[in-house]
Amino acid sequence: MLDKNFNPESFEKSFSFEIEASLRKPNAEPFMVLLPPPNVTGSLHMGHALCYTLQDIIARYKRLMGYDVVFQPGLDHAGIVTQLLVEKSLYEGGAEKGSLTRETLLKEIWFFKENSGNTILNQIKTLGISCDFSRLRFTMDEDSRKAVTKMFVKLFENGLLHRRKKMINWDPLIGSAISDLEIVEKEVDSYLWYIKYRLADSSESITVATTRPETLFGDVAVAVNPSDQRYLHLVGREVMVPLVNRKVPIIADSHADPEKGSGAVKVTPAHDFNDYDIGVRHKLPILEIMNLRGELNENVPELFQKMDRFVARRKVVELLEKKELLEKVETIKQKIPFGDRSNVPIEPMITYQWFVDAEKLAVSAVKAVENGKIKFIPKHWENLYFEWLNNVRPWCVSRQIWWGHRIPAWYGPDGQIFVAESLEEATVKAGQFYGKNVVELVQDEDVLDTWFSSGMWPFVTLGWPRQTSDLGRFYSKMIIVTGFDIIFFWIARMIMMGLFCMDEVPFCEVYIHGLIRDEKGQKMSKSKGNVINPLDLCKKYGVDSVRWTLASTTSPGRDIKMNEHSVENGRNFLTKLWNVVRFAKMNGCLYNHDFKVEDVSYPMAKWIVYKIKQMVSQVGSAMAEYRFDEVTHHLYHCLWDSFCDWYMEFIKPIFQQSSLKNDEKRGYDLPHTLLKKDIRDTTSWAIVQFVRVLYPIAPFISKKLSGEMGVMEISWPIIGEIDAAEAIEEVEFLKSAISSVRSMKQYLHIPPTEKVSVRLESDSYDVADLIVKYGEAMHRMVGINFGKITEQTVPVVLNRAVIYMELGSKIDMGKERVRLSQDMKKLLQNKENMLFRLANEDFLNNAPEETIWDHQKRVEEIEDKIQKIDYVLRSLEVV
Repeated sequence: MLDKNFNPESFEKSFSFEIEASLRKPNAEPFMVLLPPPNVTGSLHMGHALCYTLQDIIARYKRLMGYDVVFQPGLDHAGIVTQLLVEKSLYEGGAEKGSLTRETLLKEIWFFKENSGNTILNQIKTLGISCDFSRLRFTMDEDSRKAVTKMFVKLFENGLLHRRKKMINWDPLIGSAISDLEIVEKEVDSYLWYIKYRLADSSESITVATTRPETLFGDVAVAVNPSDQRYLHLVGREVMVPLVNRKVPIIADSHADPEKGSGAVKVTPAHDFNDYDIGVRHKLPILEIMNLRGELNENVPELFQKMDRFVARRKVVELLEKKELLEKVETIKQKIPFGDRSNVPIEPMITYQWFVDAEKLAVSAVKAVENGKIKFIPKHWENLYFEWLNNVRPWCVSRQIWWGHRIPAWYGPDGQIFVAESLEEATVKAGQFYGKNVVELVQDEDVLDTWFSSGMWPFVTLGWPRQTSDLGRFYSKMIIVTGFDIIFFWIARMIMMGLFCMDEVPFCEVYIHGLIRDEKGQKMSKSKGNVINPLDLCKKYGVDSVRWTLASTTSPGRDIKMNEHSVENGRNFLTKLWNVVRFAKMNGCLYNHDFKVEDVSYPMAKWIVYKIKQMVSQVGSAMAEYRFDEVTHHLYHCLWDSFCDWYMEFIKPIFQQSSLKNDEKRGYDLPHTLLKKDIRDTTSWAIVQFVRVLYPIAPFISKKLSGEMGVMEISWPIIGEIDAAEAIEEVEFLKSAISSVRSMKQYLHIPPTEKVSVRLESDSYDVADLIVKYGEAMHRMVGINFGKITEQTVPVVLNRAVIYMELGSKIDMGKERVRLSQDMKKLLQNKENMLFRLANEDFLNNAPEETIWDHQKRVEEIEDKIQKIDYVLRSLEVV
């Protein structure tokens, strides 16, 4: 017997899905789900929980549908993040900064990975994610190392990867280049300094506005807009750079905006992306005045050398003021790029780096989505994908850290580069180049961007560069589920690298889910104190409750507002299911493996078979479109409305034999023992079909309850045809009668439990017989007694019948009409207001999607109330 109370903790740990996940079906259609590999430093957060739950639902559903499913797990080495974390730990433990060697640090990081790096994998298992952990991969395992090395060489040999000196984003704290996607723009309080640059041949000056006065030591020109009449007479002349008195030209360039600042800008090609472009256009020299630590170098006056850039800024401003070269200062808001890991301002620097020619790779990646080989769900995310790829720049893939895939490039004594898969191969190439056998080579110190190896994940996990059977079977037959924030980082790069390496798209579908926010719609962050830990929710409400909530709140194009109340509602739903099964078992229900739906004879049983069949079809259609919210919607209403509110209430008298009247037993047209067996078998069958469909979303309770009903293996329901038209008509009439009486009692403020006498009038013998047959159930469900009526009545008009409800003397019909008319007027006004807002283009274009959706839902609710009150008012007019 099931426990009286639903306690998920009592059974969740007794189920493991690893054996199920590893079973292959070699003759079935292949399907792969690729888990975005979490960082080795990671701990499960709500974003993980959402993404992994949706993937698991898909994987479980596909298994039930007979596919040969591979659900591939893995871990990402997360180069910068992991190195920073371990370095911090070592420094806090007493190690001196700068004392760590490459060998020592890598040894410590591998130790961390082996001892702490699998934490998130255990948390993933806790969430019930059915990955095949026997296939677990790590982005720096030996097979990955070989694959990454081969890919680097392949790109290089095809002219798609090269090393050159170019301006990049430099993170002074990490001491490495980072890509455009690894910076975060933040709006900060700043200043605009107006500095006088004196002309070299007169006492005049031109005022230059800048937010970075410390870089004036690297100025090589002053630029004005060619259409700016104020400065045209100065173009071609020279000015003196303040504090260093170096002559630089005044040039005309369209980058200078007459409407911003003074209209004149300083040009520092070595330390600004826009200035670098100006320098290229005008063939200006490049003067680097900063080192890789963010300190000013030997190309500035001695006073400023080795001075931190921000300290130097204050000192420069101070000297300019003393020399009366600072005209004024404005307080402004400025967007500044910060490193997303270090949280320090990025410094544009010109350094030697390795670049992948992403522009060429992007051509086929764009076509793959345009021609429908890859489908984004929802489709509008394609626009963001196209926007980025159509404007993509060379991808800087080298990083100046130690944790990662070391670049397979070696340098000869003269700096000649030899790219190869091994030192031995590089040595052979060097020998051929220099014409001698022994050449001393030095390997590149840099490592590859983490996303380089992650971009190869779809084919590396299937065995590439070996031509494995899995590679031929599963590559391109997979789905990716992820958030929109890594469309650039991961999705686009997987497509580009997959097409280049395999000449085929890596996957066919990309499902983009929304972001998890708090109940107010704000992004979760530790600083705001609104972070929700999914593991805490699992412990408090059960894993299935969390999974149900995540699925039920996932709708295409919408972020998710997460709160404990939603998870509590999920638990309440599963508690309802638990109690249904408990009630069924208490009444002798156990799954009959010989049960056939076509043998069902009792109308209510036929009706529930029809509703279950309908639900299975609806859920299948919703799953095919990845409408997880609709899946839970159909499951919820099938259980709560059809099964519990109607079917269970109608069959309770059958189980409670002593409460059945003799005429009611006769009305069922079956001997009571046979009727009871019919109901038991149908009830058991319906419960088992329900938990089978629920299984992808809530696997723990589904396994538990399926076993309780006598079914050990879960499979997708296949339900035969049943002739239920007459039964459906009969039950729907009863539902209509009961609902109409309930509405009448509700809007006339008659308590639901108060018994009222009713009289039935109908020309149809079938209707009258139906009311008699189910009279006991109707009495229990809506509190009506069929009998003699002496007081005033109100008619409840049905199809082919009228039920007259006795109201007694307590109800004042006139007052009720007035009250309900006033309620109707308010509802109509509210509806008009809502529709007015929904017709407003400004509202539709600017309001959050959640707000628009809430308005639409509210209109539906108001219309339902209007319809019910209108029905009651029309009934009162008859009185």
